[in-house]
Amino acid sequence: MQNIKQMKSNDKMQEAIRNSIKKIAREKGLTMAEVADRMGIKGPTLSQNINGNPTVEMLARIAAALQVDIRLLFESSGAESELYGMVQYKDRSYKIDSLKSLEQLLSVIKNA
Repeated sequence: MQNIKQMKSNDKMQEAIRNSIKKIAREKGLTMAEVADRMGIKGPTLSQNINGNPTVEMLARIAAALQVDIRLLFESSGAESELYGMVQYKDRSYKIDSLKSLEQLLSVIKNA
């Protein structure tokens, strides 16, 4: 379980996602307030989610508001592996960046 890195809000991947959201919004000529409005939420709520540890559901809502595929939010994450992503399990987020880390997480789930 040592190779599974519990993600923190300041993790590089979170920063990359945050930067992607802001970049896509800029490219579409949208302010973050306008993105929040499209989502039916207040600007501070969107900011808290983007600067914290957004759930996959929240990222999907943001992608919908930006009218892009959710995968675009992860493109600048710097992932070099063919296997790279986040898994949320029991209120914890895990960074998966190899088959080994995925197998370790599955072991944790099976033994829970």
